[in-house]
Amino acid sequence: MRFSQDFIERVSEGNNLVDIISQYTQLKQSGSGLMGRCPFPDHAEKTASFSVSEVKQVYHCFGCHKSGNLFSFLRDYQGMSFPEAVEYLANRASIPIPAPETHDPQRDQASDKKKSLLKVNKLAADYFSEQLRRVSNDHPVKRYIASRGLSQEVIDTFGIGYAIAEWDGLERVLQGKQVPMALAEEARLVKARNGKPGYFDIFRDRLMFPIFSPMGEPIAFGGRYLEKKETEPKYLNSPETPVFIKGRVLYGLSQTARYIRSEDQALIVEGYMDLVSLFQAGIRNSVATMGTALTPEHGKMLKRMTRNVVALFDGDSAGMEAAERSLPILLSADLYPKGLTLPNSMDPDDYVKKYGADALKAELDRAPDLFMLILTRWMEGYRGDAPEKVKLADKLKPLFEVIPDQRLRDLYLAEAAQKMSVTLPWLRQAVGLQSSGPVYSQNRSSFSRTVQPNQGAQQTNQTAAPQASDSVEGGKITLKGASKAEAVLLGLVLKSRANFELFVNENGLASIAHPGVKKILEKATDVYRQDLNKFDKLTSLLVSYVDHPELLFVEAPATEGDPGFDEEAEAKLLRDCFKRVRDNFLRDQAKQLALELKSEPSSEKLEQIMKAHRDRLSLNKG
Repeated sequence: MRFSQDFIERVSEGNNLVDIISQYTQLKQSGSGLMGRCPFPDHAEKTASFSVSEVKQVYHCFGCHKSGNLFSFLRDYQGMSFPEAVEYLANRASIPIPAPETHDPQRDQASDKKKSLLKVNKLAADYFSEQLRRVSNDHPVKRYIASRGLSQEVIDTFGIGYAIAEWDGLERVLQGKQVPMALAEEARLVKARNGKPGYFDIFRDRLMFPIFSPMGEPIAFGGRYLEKKETEPKYLNSPETPVFIKGRVLYGLSQTARYIRSEDQALIVEGYMDLVSLFQAGIRNSVATMGTALTPEHGKMLKRMTRNVVALFDGDSAGMEAAERSLPILLSADLYPKGLTLPNSMDPDDYVKKYGADALKAELDRAPDLFMLILTRWMEGYRGDAPEKVKLADKLKPLFEVIPDQRLRDLYLAEAAQKMSVTLPWLRQAVGLQSSGPVYSQNRSSFSRTVQPNQGAQQTNQTAAPQASDSVEGGKITLKGASKAEAVLLGLVLKSRANFELFVNENGLASIAHPGVKKILEKATDVYRQDLNKFDKLTSLLVSYVDHPELLFVEAPATEGDPGFDEEAEAKLLRDCFKRVRDNFLRDQAKQLALELKSEPSSEKLEQIMKAHRDRLSLNKG
């Protein structure tokens, strides 16, 4: 759903970043802001370096340099998409989601139904959790948990619970909460008795795994039996409901998204216990498909967090078949998939228990490219006969058709042609592709890049000043290539109104050379002139629109009011930055004029060069 900018601003105003982040790390007052230990899992620190500004509604870690606002924190820590973050924050602040322009009673009814189902699922999740706490330590479910080595922390993190053996335990609780049984049945928690009045629980005598949405709401359940039952499946999963569509949900994502982003890699496993066991062992960047096939929607969800995925399959034939089915989906999502099949038909939990987490991490580091893993399997017993080549090309064709990255496709083509002992043009034609540029090398060791047009020219011009068109890249303002002086100046200017006033009074904008820095400061100047009160929230707005948000923050946590804040030292640093930026601007201006003078001699240009040199001399004397 698209939200208007007015609504987004209203949601932002209705929430406090401090309240959100305080759920994950302890923040203490430090001058005009708050400080705490960085909550992100890839930054283990002993001293507080994570700064949160309640006034500006931004955070910045001076250790790992992560920066952002409300929306980026929920994205990086909880794995929410932007619309999900907006909806979550709107619900949190009791701000009604705007209705579509066209009124649709059926849509309104469906929305109300989803809210009701979520409430019933929350009651059920709390009930299952409470039942697990109540049973004695010698109960079979507690013994099973102990045998799997699950800690109380992991049980709490994933909300693991227990469905008692009674036929109507949950049903009686829901009745007591005045929940309509028709609604509980639609949530697939109870079922109407055949030929008799009343309902019975669907989940009985099972270890329960709630399935959460990215917003942390229980939307479904998976239950594992404690003892093998011939007439019942090992895992009983909730059927699909209006709030649970399997192809759009990855188990564990709300708990593991922060680790996936930190590791820049996602491990894909098949089941609940695989993921929970890996999490317990310290391998926390995983998601589970709950025994179902990967879908294109799963691929899109993963790409929001990382392009690097490792499909970790059981080492049996079913695991290999799952690997084959997942490959085209992962490739079409523009991901870089690797694959690892475990030996002796072991699952990840078995492997970690036998060999340890470090051994599995080492195997994951060595995991081969999934395309090559599947190709090798398809080529078992391959003799290179003509019919075999044609059949294999036919199997490869659907894969090449879905790869959006032409460079990756060309490299795979070259690799496959070499292994099949066919020419690259033949294979390209056999899989129905047109020529798309030369591959850098057909030697396997060189399969890391393709030849780029005018590569030499690009390298020659790397040190040239950025062009105005370079300031926006991929919809974001790029700060790449900014000089250190301009980067520090940017952070200082955005730090306080006093600094910004000095920047405006000194006409600092005229000396900014980098187009991205200039664009940001022009925007800041516009906002400042229109409404002084908006200046404090400017940084919060900007972090979503720049490629390196850490450059919006100066490399020192001290702010006005902090014990370590030195007003004189900061004023001197600001003046030094002005001076350095101005000097760089005049030097580059003189160089550019000198180049133009060679091709078009003119007394006017010569005078401009001399003035630039005089201004530099005067600046450095002052």
